[in-house]
Amino acid sequence: MTESAVSLGNTDIGALQQHESLGADTLAPVTSAVATKDIVTEASTIKEIPIAELVTEASLNPVPLNPAPLKPTPIKSSSLWYLYLVRCANGHLYTGVTTDVARRFSEHQSGGIKSAKYLRGKGPLTLMYQEQVGTRSDALKREIAVKKLSRAQKLALIESVLR
Repeated sequence: MTESAVSLGNTDIGALQQHESLGADTLAPVTSAVATKDIVTEASTIKEIPIAELVTEASLNPVPLNPAPLKPTPIKSSSLWYLYLVRCANGHLYTGVTTDVARRFSEHQSGGIKSAKYLRGKGPLTLMYQEQVGTRSDALKREIAVKKLSRAQKLALIESVLR
């Protein structure tokens, strides 16, 4: 170990001696904390600067940017949501919610990318039931309630509208 090394903590002398014995091109990092006298003397010459000198008037009062003028946020009108039931050719019932039943039913009938995967290839489809529910939250809650009904209860719901 060289005399210029000053220990800053628990040093592994074996690791330090191994490190010093290696050539300059094969130096391995040493995990021990070691500093030389030069670094220690440089550290001791650092002068403390009061925070008041570091904080300038420019850093306290930055130049204000010209913000974009604020645009009024459009208020979303709560659109009406509907619950609907569709009967497939095989007799299965499908329940869904939408803001436009006619558009959504035509998407299901087309079998395109916007149709429900469950309904693809199960046509011809028949719109059996629809009801206006209100908000999206109300529609989703009503959809869950209808999906929990038995098949007989769903058919009774459809029959209640047909009478």
